[in-house]
Order: sequence, then structure tokens, then C-alpha cells
Amino acid sequence: MESILNQLFWIWSLISVLPEWMRIFFALFVLLQLARLILLYIVPPFLNLLCRLLKKMIYLISYPIMAFLSTMQRRRREAGIAGIPVWIEMIEGMFALFESFFNKMIQLFMKRKRNKRRVKRWTFYSATALVILLTAAIINNPNEWYTQKWKKAEVWLNQEHVHIQVSRASPDQKELILNKNYEEGGNIREAPALTAPRLYTITNGEIINFLNEEQVDSKGIKWLKVQTANGVEGWISALIVREK
Repeated sequence: MESILNQLFWIWSLISVLPEWMRIFFALFVLLQLARLILLYIVPPFLNLLCRLLKKMIYLISYPIMAFLSTMQRRRREAGIAGIPVWIEMIEGMFALFESFFNKMIQLFMKRKRNKRRVKRWTFYSATALVILLTAAIINNPNEWYTQKWKKAEVWLNQEHVHIQVSRASPDQKELILNKNYEEGGNIREAPALTAPRLYTITNGEIINFLNEEQVDSKGIKWLKVQTANGVEGWISALIVREK
């Protein structure tokens, strides 16, 4: 199981270099296609089996009850009492309704087998259209809850496969500044990944404190946990900073 997860995270590390809209489209496409396959090939047989079992159960329950009601009606007729009580009709109607419902469901599953190719085609088109709409909604509405859910999911995907290495540096916090090659600024991110949301951009000469924690992501990039003078905590690539 762990090797499968490692392979999945390795695949995601390759996808993470794509533009954000392509990452969203790919992730949603895979997710909805998996859901489509489950709905087409797992849920219907399960419901079909469930309907058949429930129909059989209704038969086993109703048979002794209806036999008892039939005996009671015969004795009423022998006693000269005509007519059928309303409560008996209600019980018979209830059992007949259940049986009719389960028969309809079983017939529906049989009909689905005859239209299997058409169902597969239209569910694929519908899932693809939904992926396009969801991708556009996430890209164009950055403040909506579903966009925030995607951001958190992407941070988790990039954070899950990192190898945590706690630094054994001195308990005194080190002060870091930007390397000379990155004087235009450097980004502090929410998680140790290039695709994680940006929290803050430090400027040339700005001092940040190293919080004695390091991580290496799946691409081999070393990240340092830092804190700015105004209290912002996050992760910055070790490639762009040096000790003051």
C-alpha cells in the first residue's frame, strides 16, 4: 500500500510543474472518472443484489402473515361475517407495493444492461463537462469554499510525501538573508513545496529567523522554516537564502 502511495505522489510531483488550471483539470478528471466507474460497475450490481434479497425477505415475511389473514377471513365467512376489514386490505396493499417496487427496480437494472454502451458514453461526456465547469469555477472564484478546499488538498498532496528532517542546529536562532543572486525578492510559502500558496515576499536585505526545522520535498528541494520580523511563519527554499 505504501509503495502505491509513493508512486502516486511521484506522479503528482511531475504534474505539479503544470499550470494550476491543468493540475485542477487533471485531478478532477481522474476523481470523477473513478466515481463514474464506481457508479457504473459497483453500485448497480450491489443495488440489484440488495433488491433481490429484500424482495425475498418480503416474501418470507409476508407468506406466514398472509396465510394467517387468509385463515382468519375463512373463519369470519364461516361465522357469517361478510366483507374484508380495512386493516387487512392495508396490509395486503403494503406487501403488494413493496413487491411491485422491487420488481420495477430489478427490471430497471435489466434494462440498463441492454443500454450499457449508451450509458457509458453519456456518463463520460457528463463527467468531462462537469470537470470543465468545476475547473473554471475554481480558477475564477478564488474566495469560494470549493477553491479553498482545492488549495488545502494541493498543499496536502505536496506536503504528504516530504521527508521531515529536524535540524540539530544551535538552539539560538540563525538570521538569514537573501543570496546575492536573488536580490529581487524571495517567497515564503505556506508549505514546503513550490506549488504551496505564497504567504510573504522578503526583500533584499530583510532579515528572517530560522526556526531550526528543515524539510526535503519529493523533488529534492530543501526547505527551511522561518519567521519574519512581523511574525509571519512559513517555508523558504534553502537555495535562495544564506546565513547573515
